[in-house]
Amino acid sequence: GRSDRSGLRTVQLLFAGAVLAAGVLDIARPDVFRFIFGELDPLLVTARLASLGAVSLHRLVRRGWFGVATGRFRDHLRVAVLGALLAGPAIVMDLLGGFPRDLNVALPAALLFYPAIAVAAESAFHLIPLALLSAFRQPPAHSSSSPPLLVLGITALIEPVFQMAFGSGGAPAWITVAVGLHLLLFSVVALAIFGRLGFLGMCMFRLGYYLSWHLVWGAFRIPLLFGGDV
Repeated sequence: GRSDRSGLRTVQLLFAGAVLAAGVLDIARPDVFRFIFGELDPLLVTARLASLGAVSLHRLVRRGWFGVATGRFRDHLRVAVLGALLAGPAIVMDLLGGFPRDLNVALPAALLFYPAIAVAAESAFHLIPLALLSAFRQPPAHSSSSPPLLVLGITALIEPVFQMAFGSGGAPAWITVAVGLHLLLFSVVALAIFGRLGFLGMCMFRLGYYLSWHLVWGAFRIPLLFGGDV
């Protein structure tokens, strides 16, 4: 229907926009990606993740496990608000001194950086692993299908384990554990949204989280916690 085509176009724009945003920043501010991608080319990494993510999403949709964009606009707005609210525990951890000063990308680069990273993260942590795991699961006899709980459980663990292993940055042990549990909750909710509202809903959930945690709170945390300018 018209809404399905509109949702598909929106998702296509998300993937293309992520690559475009990374390309602009690769020219204007390539340094902002260094704490995530290291010395790797940010445009190349984002483009590869977005491409693999798009292919993975196509496979998952054809498999019948997930959709591209289902539900109404208000449903996607609600999950964005839910994502923003879920940033609350991270802000509390920050107030308790759990995170370093240089955590957020400041405006105006943040307006391009976080949408690009959202698509890259969803591709790396959810779409690509789900598509790979689907290859080891034989299609059911019936036309309707849903991903097994084991597949969902493995996928939900990838982002928190990755963050605990590589993103702690010398943080206290309690912060590492708390971040892992927080991101596990985030991943479980994100996958539930994926099943209900499709990829667009899951991406809106992450973007709402990033808006609250990285952009809104990010604009206040340095003056408030460290006594300096952003």
